[in-house]
Amino acid sequence: MSDQTNLTNLLRDKKAWPVYITFGNVPSARRNSPGSITVFLLTLLLVPPKLSKSSKADRCQIKINADTLVQDVLELIFAPLQDVAHVGIPIDCADGKVGL
Repeated sequence: MSDQTNLTNLLRDKKAWPVYITFGNVPSARRNSPGSITVFLLTLLLVPPKLSKSSKADRCQIKINADTLVQDVLELIFAPLQDVAHVGIPIDCADGKVGL
């Protein structure tokens, strides 16, 4: 995740963490060049509001809940890719062959 982004134009005073995705088979020289369009915005995770004047135990529980929530959201986003990651899918290659 990267730094939080303000969403003042969309949702007033809300903030979100943008989650980006890139493909690993793109050469790094191309992937890291400006304007290459190899990094895509996957989702925006809303930043939960800060609660004021809470005890240390409450702050610890809030952090644990937030970390668990982020993990759960990312698992939900990537769930459709689980079978593909383990089994694979046939892809037509540039040389006319089919790869798996």
